[in-house]
Amino acid sequence: MDDKQDRQPPVSASAYCAPYPYPEEDEINLLDLFIVLVKHRLIIVGAVVIAGIASVVISFFMQNIYSSEATISLRPEEKGTSFSLPGSLGGLGAMVAGEFGFGGGGTLEKLEVVLKSRALSARVIEKYDFMPVLFSNKWDAGKKAWIAGGPKDKPPTLQDAIKIIRKNLLKVTRDKKNNTISVISEYPDPEIAKNIVNYYLTELSETLREEVLKDSRDNRYFFNEQIKRTSDALLKEKIYTLLAREIEKETFALAQKYYGFVILDPPVVPDTDQKINPNRALICILSVIAAFFAAIFFSFFLEFFGRIKSEDPERYKAIMEGFSFRKKTRL
Repeated sequence: MDDKQDRQPPVSASAYCAPYPYPEEDEINLLDLFIVLVKHRLIIVGAVVIAGIASVVISFFMQNIYSSEATISLRPEEKGTSFSLPGSLGGLGAMVAGEFGFGGGGTLEKLEVVLKSRALSARVIEKYDFMPVLFSNKWDAGKKAWIAGGPKDKPPTLQDAIKIIRKNLLKVTRDKKNNTISVISEYPDPEIAKNIVNYYLTELSETLREEVLKDSRDNRYFFNEQIKRTSDALLKEKIYTLLAREIEKETFALAQKYYGFVILDPPVVPDTDQKINPNRALICILSVIAAFFAAIFFSFFLEFFGRIKSEDPERYKAIMEGFSFRKKTRL
């Protein structure tokens, strides 16, 4: 046989691909997407404009929120110098001297727990008459009474006020690195924001002071009873030393303005242009961006249903019946 008859012409790569062409309608065409956007441009522009105007109007009516902050730290313990406990009581004296340091209110953890406690919030609310301030919309200042509403509209309770303060108005954070605590108040009135921080610091001090004074009174009563029952002169002298120590501790606690801590950075009334919320510019920008993308999605959604309606009426009818809430009645 002739070799020329056995030779076959080479098959091109396109010949293998020819039987399996990709349908053009399944390809994502950027031009088609752009045409859809242009077709529904009024929807997109309208949504952006409406969202921009609405965000400006809504943010304009939002209340300005101001923040006042104070930073506190533990007060260093100050040891009394009137008596030498280690010399008079030996090992017991050294222990008492370390136990009866003056001015210390405990640890930062204790300060943080007390500041966040319900008891301290209740104390502030009741002592400074904060209920009408927190619920000013329900308080009649002229009559000095709660505004009467419906049978279910009851006057706010102390627990309601505590919940509002702990959730929205007061923040307590502890800086472990610097051993400090920040007390932050956020309120629409700058003066009240500062007052809330001051009230909490004052009542924190009073709470710690009352705790020390109560312990001191109990200890003094115990020592006085022991003196009455003791006839040993040396033991009486040691008890008198402890009693004097309690008196010294009580006097020192009463002399301090803030017991247990020092204020490193006191709270101040923020300026009216130093609001922390709302950020009106950010609200407007985010609203416009969200409206823009929502309008684009809605445009493609309309285009999709438009194609189904023209190309597959039966499926379109089935979809519309699925969205219909009307009950079909049989004749």
